[in-house]
Amino acid sequence: MPVKSLVFMQGFNRFKSLLTDGLKSGVPTKGYFWLGLFLLVALLVQQSTGWQWTLLTGLQGDNTYKLATGFGLFAFVLYQWRFSVKRAQGEQRNVATMMDRHKLFGALLLLFFFGHSQTLGYGYLEILSLTLLLAFLTGLFNFQIVKIHKPWYRPVWISAHVGLSMALLLLMAYHVYLDYAFK
Repeated sequence: MPVKSLVFMQGFNRFKSLLTDGLKSGVPTKGYFWLGLFLLVALLVQQSTGWQWTLLTGLQGDNTYKLATGFGLFAFVLYQWRFSVKRAQGEQRNVATMMDRHKLFGALLLLFFFGHSQTLGYGYLEILSLTLLLAFLTGLFNFQIVKIHKPWYRPVWISAHVGLSMALLLLMAYHVYLDYAFK
């Protein structure tokens, strides 16, 4: 068995163990979690096998399509920031509804990403893609799903999720600048 496969299996087993330990206090009933987990597994399988959807590959080669889906992805991420901005402004009405919508739309992030690009890219694009995935993961495995009842966990989690989301916006702006400044 090649070393790469062994390392992948060890990582997968570690992830599976962490997931089952984190979820041991009860299976999450929120549909967004299962939707996000399904999309994450689908993306991991697609990335590890190198499978490409032929029709989508053709569309992604068109500059107009890339512009439209890139704008859509950027607008989607900005929409997700609406929840944070509203809470920072002190708006407390409809917080539960906004939070549910934020979680559901966050679970759909990988669909928007896949529609824009079927690969993680290279260089800064890989960093951008991994930042997007980490922001997605911190949102998916939030403190309500992974029931860690330590006083330090929630502030660390929210700092990581918001920090990664801020970094994502900056990297997306950098991507837009590079893509259009040098065409």
